[in-house]
Amino acid sequence: MADQTPNSSTEVIAQVARSVQRAVRWLKEYSQELTDSRDIAITTSALITAERNRHSHDVQRLVTLLVRRQAENGSWNDELWDTTWAMKALVEAGYDSDSPPLQAAFQFLKSTQDSISGTWYEEPFETMLVLDLVVRVAPNKLAVFSDRPFRWISSLQKPDGSVIGTRYTGMAASLFRLAESVGLHEAEEVTNKAIESIRQGLEDKPIWTDAAWSNFYPLRALLDVGQGLDDPIVAKAVNWFLTVQDSDGKWMQVSRVHDTAMAVIVLSRLLSTPLIDVSNPRIGVLNVIKENGTIRVSFLSPEAGAITPAEKMKISDQVRAELSQNQQLIAAAMGRLRRKARGIQSIVPSESINVELERSGRYAYGHLLPGRIQSLLEASPSDHLRLELDERLIDLPWEIAHDGSEFLCLKYAIGRRLVSDQNFVPPRREPRSAENTRVLIVADPTRDLPAARQEGEDVAALLRDRCGMRVDEYTAASMSKRDFLLSVRDYQIVHFAGHASCDPRSPDENCLVFSDGEIQAFEIARFITNRSPTVVFLNACWSAEELRDPDAYSPMMRGLGKTFLYAGVTAFLGYLIPVPDDSATRFALSFYEALSQGQTIGEASRRARIHSRNLKNPNDLTWSSALLYGDPAARVIVAATTH
Repeated sequence: MADQTPNSSTEVIAQVARSVQRAVRWLKEYSQELTDSRDIAITTSALITAERNRHSHDVQRLVTLLVRRQAENGSWNDELWDTTWAMKALVEAGYDSDSPPLQAAFQFLKSTQDSISGTWYEEPFETMLVLDLVVRVAPNKLAVFSDRPFRWISSLQKPDGSVIGTRYTGMAASLFRLAESVGLHEAEEVTNKAIESIRQGLEDKPIWTDAAWSNFYPLRALLDVGQGLDDPIVAKAVNWFLTVQDSDGKWMQVSRVHDTAMAVIVLSRLLSTPLIDVSNPRIGVLNVIKENGTIRVSFLSPEAGAITPAEKMKISDQVRAELSQNQQLIAAAMGRLRRKARGIQSIVPSESINVELERSGRYAYGHLLPGRIQSLLEASPSDHLRLELDERLIDLPWEIAHDGSEFLCLKYAIGRRLVSDQNFVPPRREPRSAENTRVLIVADPTRDLPAARQEGEDVAALLRDRCGMRVDEYTAASMSKRDFLLSVRDYQIVHFAGHASCDPRSPDENCLVFSDGEIQAFEIARFITNRSPTVVFLNACWSAEELRDPDAYSPMMRGLGKTFLYAGVTAFLGYLIPVPDDSATRFALSFYEALSQGQTIGEASRRARIHSRNLKNPNDLTWSSALLYGDPAARVIVAATTH
């Protein structure tokens, strides 16, 4: 129950934000148990509406479940209610209205429409659900269904503006308000009369009905016509929602899922910014060790007991070589992109690059994960995946393994941790507030990378001006290699945008390039062993590259990434190959924006990958070439809350 009655718009907004946050957390926890298609769909819509993030792990998992439950006739459970909510959820999750699942669903809607009246089962509720869906997500399809059902609904409106009851009146008001935008005759009159009826219905009582899911419709209608918290009727309805919410975050009048999800959807309309709900990560651990010619793979799920399932397998030398060369596929694709940017025609069709990468990913998944481990991983509720990797297996393409539905690095917040025989105890760090986080940005130290210089300015502006961090920015040749080595230990985040080089014969020779010389990998550890940064992001070509045959050299020889990790850095982010400048900048900005919200390091990198892939350039594989070494569940910034 709410602690007090709100008495100002500012106070109401604060209470709404806290209310929605509690409800979202309840929905996320309860969503692990969902099996009903309507519950899955409405929960999906609620999470997307509140967080405005259709790529969250919870949403992706629910959407996958939803698509699998679609029947052959295009419906969900042969129910109009279930089908319309499922279609709405898929559109909000990014499905195009012409995609196969939605095309099949539209066909189901058409097949169930009464050919004479134009209604669905002559039921106002189902008919308005269908019409509302079509107007919102595919108004171009309205002609298929004709205007007869609209005329039928308007004929049900009484002289006082009501349509059967308050819930139906709210549905009609929202529907006909939408219909105004497509030029439906007399839509405005129906809307105005319905809104007046809704307002009169709440003048002498605290709420319209006794259920949150039912009150959703009249409150949504008021918001649809532009009313806000300064309207006494809206304020009264919102106060009811805040007052009757259970202490654990749910609403429970008729159906805990429907009441809660629909309350979240309508209350989120009052928030000008998306809810940033940072839930506790559900961590799965994939442990991979090389043992006497075999590879031992185990998986520990978040809900696992005391025994960790493990499987042993062999990988032939030929397959091992093929898998290692998968990373070269990314390099080749990016090379074609760079040549195309210079006006040189690519000899390989661009549309084949992602197809080939997915095929290679599925090939890798089949070889790297035994069948039993695949089943355990796919059934796990994990949203974070920590790869505990033998140092001798780091050249294999774990991140771009594809389970048939998605690449692992896009499906999970993924990060590598090395399993080594060397004594090493990582430091324990607690996340800091943004204002207590120091950031070092070094951009274009060699004065020949104007794009890197711009990246430094953009990242600095984001972290300093929008996130409130303490940023020291050095561009062009304003920082020498000596200055870098002497100061790097004083920062929690270090971002380098410039040149890096890779020596495949000797990782110790990998280096960062400054205007006055190179800093080789072996030199860095001496300056940060006793006090190292939390995150090091080397936004440079080859920065995450290590020698591909670890058996050929001493484990004391380390590239840039392993050097920072063994010096105590919590997370190291870099690239396997050269990447386009603009893509690298966008990736960095997405990463830091999520990190500053309190997201885990792994989730911040996953969101950056997704944003990078969604830039509509099929040749740009920046998202697949980034590597995160470190615990993906670690946080740098204190998680954002509305408490």
